[in-house]
This record gives sequence, C-alpha cells and structure tokens, in this order.
Amino acid sequence: MQQVQKSQPVHRLDGDCSRLKAYVRDKQAVARQVRAVEHWLKQHSAEDRAGVCHELMVKLAEDRFTLAVVGQFKRGKSSLMNAIIGRELLPTGILPITSAITVLRFGPRERLVISRENWSFDQEAAVSTLPEYVTETGNPGNQKRIKAVYVEFPSPFLRRGLAFVDTPGIGGPVEANTATTYRFIPECDAVLFVTSTDGPLAAAEMEFLERIRQHVRKVFFVVNKMDLLAQAEREDVLHYIAENLSRQSGTEQVRLFPVSSRLALAAKAAGDVVGPVQGGLMALETALAEFLTNQRRATFLAAILDRAEGLLAAEREDEPVERREAIGQLRSAILCGQVTPTAAAYPRPQLDRPQLSPPEAAEPPKPIEESELISDLAARGCPVCQHLSQVLFDFFANWQYSLSSDEAAQRAFAEERGFCPLHTWQLAAISSPQGLSVGYPALLERLSANLSEMAADADASGEAVVHLIGRSASCRACHLLADTERDYTPRLADLLATASGREAYARSQGVCLRHLGPLLAAIQDQDTRRFLLAEAARHFDELVEDMQGFAIKQDATRRYLQNRDETDAYLRALIQVAGQKSLCFPWRLDEGTC
Repeated sequence: MQQVQKSQPVHRLDGDCSRLKAYVRDKQAVARQVRAVEHWLKQHSAEDRAGVCHELMVKLAEDRFTLAVVGQFKRGKSSLMNAIIGRELLPTGILPITSAITVLRFGPRERLVISRENWSFDQEAAVSTLPEYVTETGNPGNQKRIKAVYVEFPSPFLRRGLAFVDTPGIGGPVEANTATTYRFIPECDAVLFVTSTDGPLAAAEMEFLERIRQHVRKVFFVVNKMDLLAQAEREDVLHYIAENLSRQSGTEQVRLFPVSSRLALAAKAAGDVVGPVQGGLMALETALAEFLTNQRRATFLAAILDRAEGLLAAEREDEPVERREAIGQLRSAILCGQVTPTAAAYPRPQLDRPQLSPPEAAEPPKPIEESELISDLAARGCPVCQHLSQVLFDFFANWQYSLSSDEAAQRAFAEERGFCPLHTWQLAAISSPQGLSVGYPALLERLSANLSEMAADADASGEAVVHLIGRSASCRACHLLADTERDYTPRLADLLATASGREAYARSQGVCLRHLGPLLAAIQDQDTRRFLLAEAARHFDELVEDMQGFAIKQDATRRYLQNRDETDAYLRALIQVAGQKSLCFPWRLDEGTC
C-alpha cells in the first residue's frame, strides 16, 4: 500500500511582505515630498537646488544607502573597511593614503569605475589599478580630478544597495583631502566615525564630528588600533573617549566599538573564526547587521527628507513653510514606525452618492468673443465641434501638468474617480508615462481601498463595483464640454441674427446634426431657423456630390483631378453626421452615462 506523504508546512513571508509594503509606501510618500520641492525650486529658478532634488530621487530609485567611514587621517579607516569586507582591497600604509572618495558597491564581477570631474563618461579599469587613482602616491592632492572611484565586486554585504565609502582623512597635510570629505558628508546616510588609541579625539576630530551631526542621524563610534595598548590602559582610554563624546552630544551614554582592524583582518585571512572576536570586529559587525536589517530603511528615508527640507530652509514664503511642516510630519511618522496615511481613509462609494456639481467638476468656460465665432466658422467642419475640441485640448494640456505636479489635483482626481473612459484615454494620449505614473496612484489606492472593503462584505454587488468606474456625471472634462456648449450655442444664435453672421455661416461647413438641434432651439426667428435647415440640406447635397466625384476619380486612377473638397469629403460627412472624432459626445450628463 502506497504511503501518503504528509504535506510540508508552508513557510509564509507575510511579516516580511508587510514590512516591505510599508517601506514602499513610505518611500513613495518621501518621493512625493521631494518631487514637490523640486517642482517649487524649478518654478523659482533655483536650478542648482532642484538638481540636488533630482539626485535625491536617484538615491530613492536605486535604494542607495551610503555608509561612509570617516575620521582624521591615519586612524586606520581603510584598514577597518578591509577587515569588514574580509579582504585587503583598499590600499593602506604608514603615510596618508586616501586622496579621493572610494565607494565599494555590489557588482556581478570585479571592476573599477572611475568618475572624473567634467567627464561625460566613466572610465573602467582593473581593480588592481586602484592605488593609481585614490592614493597620495598615485594621485597626490587628487591632481587627476577624480570625483569618485567605484569598486564593484559580488559581496553579500553590499548586495542590497549599500554604498560603503572610504573618505580621505581630515586634518592632514593635504588640505584638498579635508575639503573633499567635508563636501561629501551631506551625501551620507550613516557613518562610522573612526578615532584611534594613538592620540584619540583631537580638536579637529571634535569639530569634524560637530559637522557630521548636522547632516547625519546615525553615527557608529569606532576606536581603532586597540592592539597598541596594554590591557590596563584600554579602559582608561575608552572612558576618556566616551566621556568626551557624551559631553559633546549631551547624552549620558555613547556606545563605543573598540577594534583592532589589523588583528581582525589577519584572523579572517587565516580563517580563524575566533580572531575577529578578539579583534573586536564581531561586535561592530553585529551592530551593523542589526542596523542595516531593521533601522536602515527609516534612517535612509529620514536622511532624504532632511536634505529636501534643508533645500527650503532659507525660504519664507507660505508654500515652502507648509512643505517643511509636511516633511517634518512625514519624517516623524517614519522614524516612529507609524503607518503613513494612504487612501485607506477614502469612504466606500454608495450607489445613491450625489454626483459632483458642475462648479466643483470644471473651471468655468471663458467668455466667447465674436472673433472666435467667426474663426470657428472658417474651420473645415462643425464650428461648435471645432471650438469644443480646442477647449478640451487646452483643458487636457493643463490638467496633465497639474496631475503630475499638484498633490491637491491628485486627491481631487481620486475623489472624483477619474474621468469617464473616453476622456481617460484622451488624457493618456497627451500625457507622458512619467506624468501618469505620478498622477494616477492616488486614484488606484482609493480603488484598492474600496475593493478591499467590498471583499470583506458578503453583500457586495457587481453594481457597486461598476459604480467605481468614472462616468460622465462626475467627469471634469464632460462637465467642461457641457458648460462650454451651453454657453457657445446662444452666442452663435446671436451672431446668426445679423446679416454678417449669416454671410459667414453660408461660407462655412455648417454645424453638425448633433449641434443643429440645440442651435435651432436657441433661435426664435423663423427665417433664421429655415435658413439653417436649408444650409444643412445644401451641405449634405454638396457632400454627396464631392464624395461621388472622389470615388469616380479613384476608380479611373485620375487622382490628379481631385480637388480638396473631394479628398476630405468623407471626413466632413462623418463630422456632419456624428460630430468631430475627438468629442464623440459622451457628456450627456442628464443620462448619467459615458
């Protein structure tokens, strides 16, 4: 008898998925704030600061967390990084070594990427040539104008977007190195501040640490070269360093990580699992792992908000002040682990929900001048359709911009459930994928919240789902067209009451059947009504003649005999019967359909 195997337990990742979704939601909220700051700065010609915002968006897109190792020259920063990654990759020595920013990052293969100032393209080289670009011997005072050197290799430590950065030491004989590191500090999300037992916490270090704390929230304090001290001296040195750091920061306790990067690296190279513990590296690595796993994301997002807020620090106008307050609230929520507000607060739509009133749904139409009417009559099609098409195009041009840059517009769009299907696609036709990707998520979050609520309701009906779809009665574009048509028809009727107006109309293509009815209803004079009907009949007769002439000349392969009226007669005929293609008349609001 065949045995039935017991099913294996399913390992669910719901907790991880939940944390990831929360992070993605927070990241999108941060992106909205950064995008708004960039938009405001561009509007006010602050292009340099807007460029910084763009770089912040790049960091968000890449999920690039910058962990830098900083400190005074000759504190063993490069040696510490070598010990952490477990290989002697970065150059070290007795003299000041690092002269340029060196970034360790994940890559599928080992390679060196050199970024130079004022170069359009990066340069690729072998990792073995690294000293030629980042050491005082190979590149004294950064004479080669290296902006940064990237060392890529397949390290698990770097896999999830971590940029592990070695910086030139400050306070050394080469002033350019100190300036390079000071400029780089605002780009850091967290730092390992390295001092050492040989003359710890010099005045330059304390001043540098003060600068770091202005830009960076998370600082790990590392005391290197512990192997140079006798056991009896170690406690005194660590107590001295901790006391000074506590006094400067105003906190009672500062955690120190005493290490010997030299002993730790030697142990790792020899495969000695106990050596890193004795070298003090294990405690630092454990703390880094815990931080990168549990706190990195919040610190990363908060650091980006810090920089975005700083770009508006000097502005005193109402909008920047309100934006800084919004950034502060979002940062507090992220750091406290609170749920970022989403569309979950949207109410579930009711079938008897009142529709939006026209004033809420669209901007009031502009007054129509007589010159506009005369210009519309010159179109090769229905003059009413011509005017409505231009109004609709202008509306979409403005709306797609607002939807991609204005949070208030995005919220209103979501509350109104978007446009009707026709105008949804017409908006998409003139919008960019970027603009739609920024403008539509608020609506989609709202729909997701509505559907989730329905999923928990056993009585949810198909009719309720259909009601989620945007329709003509709540579509801004439909309301705008209806209002414009309602204003346009009486103005055209007034023009036709004049001799000059009738003359211009007789030279035109006439209105389509869809607009002929409302126009006749707006005219009381019987002669004018008969004039319009006679003109409509004449236009249809001429269209028949032109279309048949076109067909005959096509059959006879005598296309050169065709005139303009014949070649576009079929289009003008369709407009006369159904109206202009760009309209298609979905906006019969009294029917509530689209």
